[in-house]
Order: sequence, then structure tokens, then C-alpha cells
Amino acid sequence: MLSSSHYSVRRETLDRDLAAAAAEMTGEVLEIGGGRTGRRGLFQPPTRNVSRWMFLDYERGRRPHVQADACALPFADERFDTVVCLEVLEYVWQADRAMLEFARVLRQGGTLILSTPFVHRVDADNDYWRFGEPALRRLAVDAGLTVSRIDAQGHALASAVNILRFVVSERSRRSRQLLSFLLAPLFNLLLALDASSARRWPALGRFTTGYLMVATRAKGRL
Repeated sequence: MLSSSHYSVRRETLDRDLAAAAAEMTGEVLEIGGGRTGRRGLFQPPTRNVSRWMFLDYERGRRPHVQADACALPFADERFDTVVCLEVLEYVWQADRAMLEFARVLRQGGTLILSTPFVHRVDADNDYWRFGEPALRRLAVDAGLTVSRIDAQGHALASAVNILRFVVSERSRRSRQLLSFLLAPLFNLLLALDASSARRWPALGRFTTGYLMVATRAKGRL
């Protein structure tokens, strides 16, 4: 993880898990809610085994290849080998309809990689939803997808550090530097204890900053 005491824990774990899932992003890839500008975090689209990476976003200012709504994708059925959707579904009012669209444009055997926050501030007027693991699984299954895994990104202590790091990030530059120096040992200790504390006390494992889900479209479905 990064040493900064104000970098989001959510973003750190998402960077890490996306890097681990990069090998599953193959062929023609559609990234929903992404553009050629304004990307967040350290993850960059991989080039190995990717023939084309297409960005689709509702906002023209992010310079997507295609401007469109996630609930009405302007593509034929079974167009893409991989669909990537990162930190978008919470802003979509008709999340079930969007998931059906993600599945529709996937080729048989194709992969959906989707992330969404859970313990996180409401950061926009259209930040509508927080999806737990049961909701994500239900949305995927109802859309005809088979869930390969849903990874929780940190637990109770990581969620607490994530909130505290945001508090630090909102301070002035000088205060942020001082607080980062003073709090780094505590934050690092809590993060080191996060996984073991969740195993020891299962209730703590039910907290998370968010999830990364990997699902596939089975052959002959939809």
C-alpha cells in the first residue's frame, strides 16, 4: 500500500485488486464510466491480450470514445469480450437495467469486472445506492451472469482508516503534512490488523470500503 496518510484506502485496495484482475481483461474491452481524461487512482488499462479498449461515459468532458447512458448501451448484442465498470453503479438509478445491458453486450464466456463502494461518503446529488454483496450477486444472477467472486476491499479497521484519511485530506497543506506524519504509524497498524481482526471477530468482517465483483456470461445464456 501507499505510505501516504491521506490517500484513500478504498482507492488503494481498488488499485491493488484491479492490478490482480488485469489478466482477466482481454479482447475487446468496454469501460463504462471511464474517459481518456479525469481518471482516478493508479490503475491503467492493460495492453497485454487487449485488442481494443473503448471508453463510454455520460459526460463528454471526460473525452470518452462514446457518450451514452449505461442503461441504454448503443451496441449490438455480444459485442465485447470484457466489460469494466468502476465506481459507477451507485450513480445509476436503474441499476438492474444497467446490469442487463452489461450482460447483453458481453459475448458468451465474456467477463464483467465491476467495483462499487460501500462504507463511503455520499459525494454527489446522484449518488443513490450502496450495494452489499447479496445485492450485487442478485443483480448479476438476475441479468444472466455467473458470479466468479466478490471481493470485499478491507473490513472494519480499513473502513475506519479510510474515513480518517479523508479527514486528513480535507485539511490545509501544512496541516495535512503534519497529520500524515503523526498518524501514519497508527494508520499502518490498523491496516495491518484489519484482516486478522475480521477473522477473529466476524462482525468486523461485515464492514468494507466496497467490493470488486467478477462475473461471466455463460454460454447459451440470455
